Amino acid sequence: MHEVEAPSRRTHGIHGRAEWGIILSGLLCAVIFAATIPLPRVDNHLVGSDGVRYYAITRSLVLDRDFDFTNDYSLLGEKALPTVTGLPANAQGIGTALLWIPFFLVAHVLSLLLNLVGLRVPLNGVSYVYEASVCLGTIVYATLGFLMTYRITVRILGSATPQTLWSILAMWWATPAIYYIIAEPSMSHGVTVFTMAAFLALWFPPSPTRTATRWSMLGLAAGLAALVRWQDGLVILVPLAELGWWCLRGRVSPARALAYLGLFLSVMVVVFLPQLFMWKTVYGSFLTIPQGGGFFSWASPHVLAALFSMRHGLITWHPIFLLGLLGLIPLWKVDRRVALLILFVFAGELYVNSAASHWWADDAFGGRRFVSLIPLLTVPTALLLARMKKQVAAAVLAALVLWNGLGLAQYRLGFVSMSQALTIREMTLGRLEVPVELVQRLLR
Repeated sequence: MHEVEAPSRRTHGIHGRAEWGIILSGLLCAVIFAATIPLPRVDNHLVGSDGVRYYAITRSLVLDRDFDFTNDYSLLGEKALPTVTGLPANAQGIGTALLWIPFFLVAHVLSLLLNLVGLRVPLNGVSYVYEASVCLGTIVYATLGFLMTYRITVRILGSATPQTLWSILAMWWATPAIYYIIAEPSMSHGVTVFTMAAFLALWFPPSPTRTATRWSMLGLAAGLAALVRWQDGLVILVPLAELGWWCLRGRVSPARALAYLGLFLSVMVVVFLPQLFMWKTVYGSFLTIPQGGGFFSWASPHVLAALFSMRHGLITWHPIFLLGLLGLIPLWKVDRRVALLILFVFAGELYVNSAASHWWADDAFGGRRFVSLIPLLTVPTALLLARMKKQVAAAVLAALVLWNGLGLAQYRLGFVSMSQALTIREMTLGRLEVPVELVQRLLR
């Protein structure tokens, strides 16, 4: 009996330490973000860039209970042209704003309490109390996403190794995710780690014997992923393809397949309804491309540029993604179903992102539009690392994290352009010179 229980306790201990490591990583992100709050800001807001419009949705829904962002934009210093309905445009997805609502409400209660004890804190939804709360909400969701990613990676690979935790932390700190968790948490990217991890956790293992409850939960996860970032709605096609395949193979009857299909799509549509209502109110149509018809050029995607350009190319800026792609080779032998899922979603998101007119995503720390792929690519990364010597894996990941950190400092502190292509020197020697430049700035 003792020999049987010992491995169980050991495995439990490994999981416990790994999950605490992930939680501590999230707490470190929260501390770093909190430390930046007192820094001077040009606009006196913690939400910025596209995050202003995500935040405007949250504020408008909670305090005004409408989709008219006129007063929200006025308070936040944002401008937008009116649409055909006469309301100001807002092209951002509603999912992040909805997930922020609990944190916004906590901030509102806290602001009321502060006023009761004599502190004059704005109650109009525009203050550091409110804005910091939703930004911390992003960090919470991202941390939960990485926790789910760890658990599902262990389930898929069948065992937990130190490299499993290392892959989680590396995909956190050596990718654009870290920037959009600590420097720009008012954008949606950190939240996509949560939504895509939830989909992967509910999808695996794919099985023709999924219960109706499981199909409902899968529809919920797919709808939520699309609600936060529409491109992630590609995952909807995966369960549909599975049902078709199982039907052809005779593993699911056509009647049952149709029933599961109807259930999955019904739940997904219900979850996506808030976005449809917002589009209808703001743009006059339930279905639209809010950025305009010219936003995508489907016939001429810039695939190679999106991957390898000096202008925010995914692998050029974050070479750890190459490990994830190489890890698909051994993953194909371990679980072909998971490898196919990752290949499909990666190819689909690459096509959508590279077909955008501004495929480089304007001001962006590397390939920010690919952050939602992180929960998926963590699996093959962990498998590849597990087949390396521990010392080699640790050295490679440490180098990638350091390299990404130097790039983050270089980008955030304005040493390089935030929107234009970098030179080869800026991408190489320029990063290595960041510590020297920082010291020089401090001594001026």
